[in-house]
Amino acid sequence: MKRPLSLSILMWFSALYAVGAILGIAAVVLDLGRFVGSYSMGGMPVSREKWLTTAAPLVAIISILMGATALGLKRHRPWARKPFMCIWPIIIVFGIGSAVAGAVPWSLGIRAVIDASFVGGIAAWLLFGSKASRAYFDYLRASARE
Repeated sequence: MKRPLSLSILMWFSALYAVGAILGIAAVVLDLGRFVGSYSMGGMPVSREKWLTTAAPLVAIISILMGATALGLKRHRPWARKPFMCIWPIIIVFGIGSAVAGAVPWSLGIRAVIDASFVGGIAAWLLFGSKASRAYFDYLRASARE
């Protein structure tokens, strides 16, 4: 069975995000941001050190999960949607945890919860609710059993 177009788009988006995030973290580590201005988290300007200690770990985790999603979709694996769905609860927990720890303002933590809930809902529908996606993953699971 052919992969639905929406999942092919997700595969490429995930791959590009994974590569871009790693390059972005490397650029911050190498302090290349001094050439383009300041660093920011959620649109709020922060220092390079603050970005590296607060945002970089989350970006790295998301990059790994996006890479796993892209790889799973590319190789037609039935588990491919699970790493992508893990991203949204991680963002929520990270946003609340960072706000509780005082690393970010509460407004940014609440925004992380709202944004991740909204986008996570769309992702859940795309991966688990849409007819084409369900049929594709059912086919992959059935063929994996054979």
